[in-house]
Amino acid sequence: MKLASALLSSRLAFAFLGACVATAGAAADLPSRKGAPAAPAPVVSRCTESEGIPTDAFGFTTGSDVADVGSFGPSLTYNGGFGTRVGTSNSHGLTLQGSYGLFPCAEVGPYVLGNFTDASAGGISADSRGYGAGVEMKYRLLGRDMHGIGLTLVIDPSVTRTDPDGIARNFTTYNTGIRLFADKTLIPNTLYAAVNVSQDLTWTGPSPYGRSSTLTLAGSLAWQVQDGLYLSGEVRHMRKHNELGFDKEAGYATYVGPGVFWQATKQLALSAAYNIQVAGKAKGQPGDLDLTNFSQHLVKVKLGYSF
Repeated sequence: MKLASALLSSRLAFAFLGACVATAGAAADLPSRKGAPAAPAPVVSRCTESEGIPTDAFGFTTGSDVADVGSFGPSLTYNGGFGTRVGTSNSHGLTLQGSYGLFPCAEVGPYVLGNFTDASAGGISADSRGYGAGVEMKYRLLGRDMHGIGLTLVIDPSVTRTDPDGIARNFTTYNTGIRLFADKTLIPNTLYAAVNVSQDLTWTGPSPYGRSSTLTLAGSLAWQVQDGLYLSGEVRHMRKHNELGFDKEAGYATYVGPGVFWQATKQLALSAAYNIQVAGKAKGQPGDLDLTNFSQHLVKVKLGYSF
């Protein structure tokens, strides 16, 4: 009887130990309450954006984005100006530029240009030809993801030699453009706004050099009607001064007009814009437009490619 009791006690002890081991194994299989490690948060930088806005989506107005580090893209731009107060004046210019992402937030874009003006007044021809070069340097100050708006500072020095027909001497123009390009996303993937402020400081020789400046204020809205296709409308106000500051005003002009941008492929983009002068005044001249210092109609067509 004692032997049977001992065996029963041993069986109960082994059963208890087995239950404890089984319970421990089952507990080890329970899912952890801590969950999987969280993914690292995306890095927010003023140099890159979660949603890019094409810089040429705003017509003559320019967006704030800069090229990624190491990326390169050539472009060819046609600029035309038509309409003057006396006689005729039709100007045509081509600019070939290569833009390179030099380092984070910085882009450098050297360019060469050529232009031709077909002009006449009182039956006398005033045609001219010009050629030159410059370099556009951009630096991103603010990013849309980080600050709500994008803001880029641009310094654009250039030199142009002009050869007027029928005049013995040629002219050399040194221009330094100081610009601020700002933009903002109003409705993601749909509506965007851009504002530009530019001051061009110009010296024209030979000595003694004439000095002048042109202030440009511009605003534009761009609507992405479908992936890669943008329609824009802009207003630009320009003021010409016969010195480097803001005295000796020569005239002013206000332009409005539409634009279109098409990202044809991942690398190829085409844009076009048209502006017409709707208000203005040249100092000492009659009329409601300034057709002495500015053209009545402006056209811009640009073909860009990126690698």
